[in-house]
Amino acid sequence: MRHTLIACAFGALLLAGCQREAADAPPVAATATAETPAAAAESPVPAGDTSPAPPHTFDAAMRAEDFAAHVQTLASDEFEGRGPGSNGERRTTAYLIEQLKRLGAKPGNGDSWVQSVPMVEITGNPDTSLTVTLEGGATETFAYGEDMVIGSRLTQPEAGIADSEMVFVGYGINAPEQNWNDYAGLDVKGKTVVMLVNDPDFDAAEGAETPFKGRTMTYYGRWTYKYEEAARQGAAGALIIHETAAASYGWDVVFNSWSGPQYDLPSSEDPSPKVTLQGWLSGQSAERVFKAAGLNLAEQMTAAKQRGFKPVPLKARATASIRNTIREAKSDNVVGVIEGNERPDEYVLYMGHWDHLGRSF
Repeated sequence: MRHTLIACAFGALLLAGCQREAADAPPVAATATAETPAAAAESPVPAGDTSPAPPHTFDAAMRAEDFAAHVQTLASDEFEGRGPGSNGERRTTAYLIEQLKRLGAKPGNGDSWVQSVPMVEITGNPDTSLTVTLEGGATETFAYGEDMVIGSRLTQPEAGIADSEMVFVGYGINAPEQNWNDYAGLDVKGKTVVMLVNDPDFDAAEGAETPFKGRTMTYYGRWTYKYEEAARQGAAGALIIHETAAASYGWDVVFNSWSGPQYDLPSSEDPSPKVTLQGWLSGQSAERVFKAAGLNLAEQMTAAKQRGFKPVPLKARATASIRNTIREAKSDNVVGVIEGNERPDEYVLYMGHWDHLGRSF
């Protein structure tokens, strides 16, 4: 592959570390530099072995050992969980830059290796709950972490909804090109929409005719889209029902990802509408809500897979609020370029994410 290659390590939203050895570059041993922590140059020492590990030598060809060395380095304690805006980020981006240099890349943002991204860090107080008032006045309370996880993208000290009418909107998709609109005929202004993760055909048989892409998730299936569409529709709250098969991860991933500091673009950079509260309901919690409304969740999930699905009122109202700690932050994308020999005006873009959850102590 002789096209220009852009190797990127993106910041807190789209992040990356991708390596490609220059075709004619000799093997280079990883060494510590002023920019790179010593741990980045060495393989970890096996448990019980106090002798220093030899430096890892990278070959021109890709090897499993090379990937393992990167993972072992970036996952080490010295990188402190690679939280955006932390010392762990600075060590991580320094390591990525050093590796891109080793591969023969040049800075990809003018004469700089980095692209700084302004952000806000929003940390919601987990001392909160979601109360659902049912028709007739009975209430159900859902605990943070165990039953649900909620937060707010609004950069304000407190955000909440009160007596917000709840409605099930299937997969929460509005896709005109597919003649699919789960919001058809519904005004959700001020309401809380409850929806399913992924696309309606995520579990379709291989090769089956599907309105979306079957087992390949489209953007309509992403939680980011679902919250965005709910905001465009005017909803006050948006809750996604967790299902392990549809999400492809368990509830523990939801909790670990959505609790603690959350990073977002400031409103000056992203003025798009946002719901006041957004989050997830566990599958068991969703069953409680649907049962209280006289509905069978499994039946509603099946119905939501059909084009022409109509939103279903849940005969319940949601109340919740969350207190936020807000901090201005910055995170860096790392960008490197290897110019092509035959078509230097064409680009192949590789990207991934370097960030993780940061320190928890």
